[in-house]
Amino acid sequence: MSELKKDSVERTLCIPLWSRAIAVKKLPMILPDHDAVRILREMGEKRPPTPLYRLQCAALAGAIRQYDFACEIGDFLMDHPQATVVELGAGLSCLRRQIGNETNPWINVDFPDVIACREKYIPKGEQERNVVSDITDHRWFDTVPFDPEKGVIFLAAGVLHYLTDPDVQKLIAAMAKRFKGGWFIFDFISQKGLSGGNAQVSMTSNATRMTFTMENAEKELPAMSKDIGRVVQKSYLEGYPVPGVSYSPLTRLYIRSKRDKFFVVHTEFKEANA
Repeated sequence: MSELKKDSVERTLCIPLWSRAIAVKKLPMILPDHDAVRILREMGEKRPPTPLYRLQCAALAGAIRQYDFACEIGDFLMDHPQATVVELGAGLSCLRRQIGNETNPWINVDFPDVIACREKYIPKGEQERNVVSDITDHRWFDTVPFDPEKGVIFLAAGVLHYLTDPDVQKLIAAMAKRFKGGWFIFDFISQKGLSGGNAQVSMTSNATRMTFTMENAEKELPAMSKDIGRVVQKSYLEGYPVPGVSYSPLTRLYIRSKRDKFFVVHTEFKEANA
């Protein structure tokens, strides 16, 4: 991925991109991302960082997160059909195209060189907008068209890992205060999963390191802000069952090994009158 700086958070984009591309064949029932295959081909990327990426379990790691988030989006849009969807640290996520959403306002927030890659490789929808910003610079809030009646759902896939604890706390507290009634869906790793997560990043010849961890989001998040309401923590790999999926013995072992390490959090911000 020559457009992205060496030893940068941006270069970690190749991890989920390769996982999703390989999952198209290995796990086609999990929201296949045909754009990932195309993007890697157009970039001239011929092989993943290590042969391990070709295992079904490695493909699962990238594909299942898109599926998890798609489930959350579907749930939110059932009650808020005109809601805005915001992907923080969007990277080269093709989630809007995967679920075929051409109706809702959709905003992707990321660093300049990442947005440049998005502009080059991912066609924008009619309601889609790319915003250049560091997500810890809260001025990006002003780019989100927020109507409490219509609602807003935020997603952060593999993003908060690379922030400091104070930055995460400030971001979530500020979002909860500003976007009343919104949802924030993100994944996190526990302290037990930190070394393994950083080893995976190292496979991409990248010195960037994950630092943010949590153990119990249902207790820790409400302590960050009085504006945080319901919080539900789910297993990253098992929290959103996929009908008809069939895993190999190695993949089932992989899933068991990650049960106390990888999670998805459903966070609801309190409404203005709460």
